[in-house]
Amino acid sequence: MLTDKEFDVAASMLTGRLEEGASLNDVINFLRSEGFGQIDSMKLLTHAAGLSLTEAKQTIDASPAWQDRRESNEALRRDLWEAAQAVVDTADPAATAEPSTGHQPV
Repeated sequence: MLTDKEFDVAASMLTGRLEEGASLNDVINFLRSEGFGQIDSMKLLTHAAGLSLTEAKQTIDASPAWQDRRESNEALRRDLWEAAQAVVDTADPAATAEPSTGHQPV
């Protein structure tokens, strides 16, 4: 988790890179190579690129820089959904819904 100062420095740097014409994928590659995690990267993209949190999440999820984590992230979401659904089913057997992957074409 970034401190406020670290966040401000990183956000300023990313804003500058984007203003210079860097693509979102270039910025995401930079963040990953510098050791930023997915959540901090999403927060920085919302600030520096003006994306909504949903857009930032989808952009990170679809980026080549995080491709190696995509399958495990999907498995985690699916497992969490199934666990939550099991709790709902226990409380209300008539309640059913389909899980959302959170992905939309970018």
